[in-house]
Amino acid sequence: MKTISVLLLLCVSIFANDIEVTILYGNGSPDKVIQTTYTPGMSALEVLKQVSTVQTSKTGKFLFVRSIDDVTSQVGKFGWFYLIDGKSVHTTAENYPLKDAKSMLWVYKVEACY
Repeated sequence: MKTISVLLLLCVSIFANDIEVTILYGNGSPDKVIQTTYTPGMSALEVLKQVSTVQTSKTGKFLFVRSIDDVTSQVGKFGWFYLIDGKSVHTTAENYPLKDAKSMLWVYKVEACY
């Protein structure tokens, strides 16, 4: 059994990618920057949950991040938005599978409709 566990751990580490997760709380709290790893195909939400306490809520068929480390969105005022490698991906974090991503930035900012 130990041999299987070691082999499984070795396989995960071989296929794991490094990623820097940055969280900008925007409320006077110090920002958070964490290095972590993920396996290709993990969602942006799964990686966020590895490094922070996250609360989500479902609106229709979409799952939105509502709170990171107790900084809670205010619908219509402030919310959580994210970028992968400096680019908006235009989908919810649970639906964005990571592949070769090097950075993920979460920002608490004013919600705006365009």
